[in-house]
Amino acid sequence: MHRMIPERYSFLKIDAAGVGLCAAASLLFYWLTIQPFLDGQSLATEQRRELKTRQDKVVELKAAIAKVHERVTAVQADLAASSIQLEPAAHINRRVAGLTQFFSDCELDVDDVQTGRLYNGLQYDLVPITVLGRGPYGQCVRFFRGLRSKFPDMSVARIELSGSVEKKAEQRTFQFDLLWYAAPDPGAVAQKVAGGT
Repeated sequence: MHRMIPERYSFLKIDAAGVGLCAAASLLFYWLTIQPFLDGQSLATEQRRELKTRQDKVVELKAAIAKVHERVTAVQADLAASSIQLEPAAHINRRVAGLTQFFSDCELDVDDVQTGRLYNGLQYDLVPITVLGRGPYGQCVRFFRGLRSKFPDMSVARIELSGSVEKKAEQRTFQFDLLWYAAPDPGAVAQKVAGGT
C-alpha cells in the first residue's frame, strides 16, 4: 500500500507538471496570439472612432465654408449693387457747385468754400473741402443727415459750430471740413506702382 501512495504521488506530480505546462502554454499562446489580436481590435475600434469624429468635423467645416461662401457672395452682390462710382478730381468745380446747392437746399448760407491739396492714392484720390457759413443748428443737423445719401463719396473730417446758446433764433457760424473721395488719376497710380510706393 505504501508503494501505491508514492506511485500515486508520482502520477500526481506528472499530472501537476502537465497541468502547469498546459497553463504555461495557454498563457504563452494567449500573450503571443490572442492578446495582440485583442490589442489590434481595440486599436482598430479606437481608430474607427477617431476617423468618425474627424469625418463629422470635416462635414461641419464644409457646412461652415459653404455658409461663408454664401455670405461672401451676398456681400459681393450688395457691394456691386451699391458700389459708388467715383468722379475724377478734375470735376471739383461741379462738386463744389453741387455741394453749395445742397447747403442752400438745407437753408444754410455758405460764405466761403476752400479746397485743399489733392492727395493721390491707389484706390482713390482725397480732396479736402472746407465750407464756412451760417445757419441754425437744426438745419446743420438736416445737412448732415442728408449728406451721406446725396454725396455717398464724401465724409466729414471736422465740425465746428459757434454761436450763443442763449439766443436760439440766432444763426450760428460753422466750419465743416469734408473729404471727397475722387477717382484716382491713372497716371499717378501708374507712377506709384512703378515706384513701389
